Amino acid sequence: MHEEPEGKRRIIKAIMQDLELEGEDKARLLAKLVEQCNNDESKVRYIAKRVFITARYERLQKHS
Repeated sequence: MHEEPEGKRRIIKAIMQDLELEGEDKARLLAKLVEQCNNDESKVRYIAKRVFITARYERLQKHS
């Protein structure tokens, strides 16, 4: 069973708060992940953590 859009918004909001993310671009990326993972919050959270940790690391390496 798929969650309604309200469930999708709840997942996105929860992950953005937990990972301290801001911005519409990150919310859109999370929305795509939610769809691809069939609303499985744990899968989305795992992938999002890896993506955003990698992005932060790459930014730090460019500024070093």
